[in-house]
Amino acid sequence: MFMRVVLVFFVGWVLSSLAILHCAAQKTVTDKSFQISGELTGDSTKFVVLRFVDNQGKNIIDTCYIRDGKLNFQGNIEQPTLAMLTGMVKTKNYEDPNTVRFFLEPKKMSISIAENNFPHAKITGSDTQRDMDLLGQQNSKLVLEMKSLSMKRAIYNNRIKMSANNDTTTMLVGQRDQLQSKLAGVLKNIKSNKIDFIKNHPRSYASAYLFTEFITDRSIPISLIKSIYQGFAGDVKESRLGKDNLLRINNRLAGDQLVNFNNNYNLESVVLQNDQNRTVKLGNFIGKNLVIIDFWASWCVPCIKSSPNLKKIYNTYSRNGLQVITISIDKRNDDWISAVKKNGYDIFINFRDIPNRLLTIDDLKNPDGIPLGRKWNIDYIPSILLFDKNGSLISKFDKIDDEYRIIGLEEKIRDYYRKAGSDSETN
Repeated sequence: MFMRVVLVFFVGWVLSSLAILHCAAQKTVTDKSFQISGELTGDSTKFVVLRFVDNQGKNIIDTCYIRDGKLNFQGNIEQPTLAMLTGMVKTKNYEDPNTVRFFLEPKKMSISIAENNFPHAKITGSDTQRDMDLLGQQNSKLVLEMKSLSMKRAIYNNRIKMSANNDTTTMLVGQRDQLQSKLAGVLKNIKSNKIDFIKNHPRSYASAYLFTEFITDRSIPISLIKSIYQGFAGDVKESRLGKDNLLRINNRLAGDQLVNFNNNYNLESVVLQNDQNRTVKLGNFIGKNLVIIDFWASWCVPCIKSSPNLKKIYNTYSRNGLQVITISIDKRNDDWISAVKKNGYDIFINFRDIPNRLLTIDDLKNPDGIPLGRKWNIDYIPSILLFDKNGSLISKFDKIDDEYRIIGLEEKIRDYYRKAGSDSETN
């Protein structure tokens, strides 16, 4: 899994603007409010929690206690708004069986939900959610195929790890790569279906929401991105999601120009703050051997999940000169320093970037004030970049799941040392 660098509101609730409610009594629904009534089956769930952003842009947490299997929520919104409903969650993962994300709308809505099966909740009254459900139905077979191929690939990866480095390993790697190729094809079809849906539903707020993930996808020409946005209905463009889309398009335009300025990543000129509160040139660590640069954050669950594998790679290849440089995008220095210690990152070289933000073309006038992650088009975390001893990029691993990201990284490192005549491979 991976996380967007520019946070959606589910990632870390902003406590300064947090409002906590308690299942308010029902009132008259207006064009600036919503009401949800529903049923929940199951004896263990005593209450459910609804999270959303209200008309004033505040992050709202509303708790409703279940009475006789009934639940009710009411709040203020002016337009379709992404929300998250949780019960007795077992994990922090969005795929937890007691978590469901859906679109609120300023009208009466109903929900029917079962304990440990929240993702399959039946929601009515929201046109935007209806559109999302329609796309989900269109992609359902592809999603099942994707999950099946991912599970098979994981089995091959485990067999590869356990095998000796011989002809059997080579055969397993080949079979695993065939599965990966099939998986890539399925993902491509899912992506294509989403883009077609967006084009065919220019009046749907669901399209503006889905469109967000494609704006930063540089395999899609910026001309197509702008064309899709221009095709949106006026009220969709003026919505919170639509305005965010435009900001991200301008951010990509500015970022593309920055990459043109820094197409060799300009490692020698990068100056960052390290965990000893000193400013250090990134170029000081280039020129000896391989360098891994890992963009992460203390609040990024996939980043923390991948840290044991990153440390394992470092411990295996550090004797060959491998360096690992981590660059945090944390806003608070204390959060960063605490996470470095907690996750054992003190064995690495640690830096913190300027707090991340969306760019405008005007930012190009003062590139020194632009976060490094933006200059390098780091749109997702964790993002791992592998550089050779000359500072040239070998590979970038970002929008892929943790297992394949780490496996791909280690294979690139192993190949590099093999070609260099190193005996660094381990059984």
